[in-house]
Amino acid sequence: MSYIDDLQTVFGRVDDIIDYRISLSERRGISLGIRDNDVGSVYSPFAYGHTTGGNFLVQWRDGRLSRGNLDGNSLANIEQVLQVARQAAYDDPDAAQFLGPQTVHEVPLWSADIPPLFQERSSVLFEVVARLQAIAGRYTARTLNGGVGASLGRHWLRTSRGLALETPSTSFGCSAVFDGLIGESLAQRTLPAMEAIDAQLAGAGEYLRALRQSAPALPRAQRLVVLHPRVAYSLWSFFVWGNLNGAAIFHGQSPFRIEDFHAQRQVFADDLTVRVDPWQPLGIASFRYTAEGLPSQPTVYIEHGHLRQPILDLKYARRLGLPPTTPPGGAESVLFETERVTEWSALRATLDQALLVLGVLGLHTQDRSSGNFSLATSQALLVRDGEFVGRARATLAGNFFDLLRDPLLRWVRFANQHSPGLALMLPLAIESDAR
Repeated sequence: MSYIDDLQTVFGRVDDIIDYRISLSERRGISLGIRDNDVGSVYSPFAYGHTTGGNFLVQWRDGRLSRGNLDGNSLANIEQVLQVARQAAYDDPDAAQFLGPQTVHEVPLWSADIPPLFQERSSVLFEVVARLQAIAGRYTARTLNGGVGASLGRHWLRTSRGLALETPSTSFGCSAVFDGLIGESLAQRTLPAMEAIDAQLAGAGEYLRALRQSAPALPRAQRLVVLHPRVAYSLWSFFVWGNLNGAAIFHGQSPFRIEDFHAQRQVFADDLTVRVDPWQPLGIASFRYTAEGLPSQPTVYIEHGHLRQPILDLKYARRLGLPPTTPPGGAESVLFETERVTEWSALRATLDQALLVLGVLGLHTQDRSSGNFSLATSQALLVRDGEFVGRARATLAGNFFDLLRDPLLRWVRFANQHSPGLALMLPLAIESDAR
């Protein structure tokens, strides 16, 4: 029998356990790193790894619940693992839900071009590293950090009620950080063409050139600020996904109330629709089922600015009296549809005394429920007459919900980025970032 079978057998034999859910993953990985220009050094060796990990939820005969973690040694120490879990048991009747057999959409997550990297095609990792070095040389980067890796994974989800799900998956990723200033990465389930790696990292190289020089300070004024897609999605995830979460709604920690969803209240501009699509074939953020075993399905959360449904796991679906939903699996699973879209290349040509924000600090400290933010930029570039002038500093302040409703807001498509950026008007002063 396999490890998951052995674990399930042991859980099923414990008389004090009346229900259980076991989530287990096995992963084989191969990687090659670059540390301060050194390839395959002691700090970033050519490495192979095999890991096993997971978690469990059990309900005891007294009705209480316990959670715990699993690894490759858990079976040998299962009595101690369960004893520790038993000592931390808690009451949570709404979380005591264990699904039976489910039918899931078999979205493909396995690519046949990844397994050969573990055998006869392992030299591809060195070819990718050579390509990263060539890109660094093209942009005269003095130091390069990063690397390349691939993985083969398999996930199982089992319950005492007969749920038995299994998913094989592959992944490939590479990353590069130039001079410790700016970096970029590529992650997907298939082996990319070298040209795709070039295209993905070229943007970071262009930013690097501008970050080497300091822009002049400018007085406080209403300015156009463009949030890079990574920054824009991080704000969206924090303020919107965070407030659509069922726990926040139930506990009154969200500006949205359950009545807003019953009434499908409009809270954003009427041209904005946001959906989660976990069925994109070989999508890096695609998935067949949730952590609880609920089959995934494409889900609309905002339609023409109206709230459609909150993000609900089994527990908060029960508490709020609504069906559970498919959560976002990552930025690549989220689709934004709006009429107010412009291409970055076209917008950039029109910019003058504007700011491109590549990173911010302190998002986790902001007041999520109000939407208010005050964020210092960690990386930003002044744009004048459509050209990068140099690095700058600024403090961005406003209300994210108000900005999403602002008729002047534009969604910005960047090359080789899944999510859009945001172009918005903010009052700010630009400080010189001399170093």
